[in-house]
Amino acid sequence: MKSPFCAPLPDSWNKENLPIRDETVLAWLETDLDENMNFSKGLLVLTESRLFHLRHGGENRQWTVEAGHALEIADHAGVGRLSLRDAHSGLAFWRYTLGQDAAARRLMQCFSECVQAAREGRIPSPPRLENCPGCGVALLPGEARCSACTELENRPPSTITLFRLWRFARPYKSQLFAGFLLTLLSTGATLVPPYLTMPLMDKVLIP
Repeated sequence: MKSPFCAPLPDSWNKENLPIRDETVLAWLETDLDENMNFSKGLLVLTESRLFHLRHGGENRQWTVEAGHALEIADHAGVGRLSLRDAHSGLAFWRYTLGQDAAARRLMQCFSECVQAAREGRIPSPPRLENCPGCGVALLPGEARCSACTELENRPPSTITLFRLWRFARPYKSQLFAGFLLTLLSTGATLVPPYLTMPLMDKVLIP
């Protein structure tokens, strides 16, 4: 499944029994969020004629690339959303953290080329792979660095970013509360030894 158009698939997926061994991979995106905003790995793989959605130990899905299809990208509060649509309605959507944004945009670009090729009855010809010098992800044409690296370099430090983590931590709020409670208890426990030694210091060692 080596391809001049994209980087090799992640090792964890190369070991799977993937249904795309005889097709050329044009682009792929490893999603890291599920529909409920929980961390969960998935893989979108685009070939010349099909789009696959793969899950470890889960149900694999596929769509044939047709002239009326389109991929659309939107992002909000640090979460990206990639939607597959036909001429009438939405077919599927996937969520990912913005660290995957460059790969998602390349997937969208290659998908648009496949749709155009299907409309014209020819073989898709996506641009050759170029990598970001900072993180190594695939770049869009004309980009010197990926959007994630550019934003990281130009963005001043901000504590507001910490509040965005709450939407990811919400499914684990019971564990976080337990950890916070244990932290308070351990802090209180460190105050016990000084109170136990105070009578010894005041009445014996320093009469």
